Amino acid sequence: MALSSEPLSDRSVKLAVLLAFASGVVVGWQANRARRYYLKWRKRRLQDQLAATQNKLELA
Repeated sequence: MALSSEPLSDRSVKLAVLLAFASGVVVGWQANRARRYYLKWRKRRLQDQLAATQNKLELA
């Protein structure tokens, strides 16, 4: 990609910064949603395992 010799306009720089910030917010939001979904799944799985273990101990 060849770099142009003309300087970037102030408007295009502001737009690029705004776009980078907005994409960072969206990516962070989605990553947090995925993390919370994983933690919820792990908690539910561990609680199910605990209930099964307690049930086995009661039957023993």
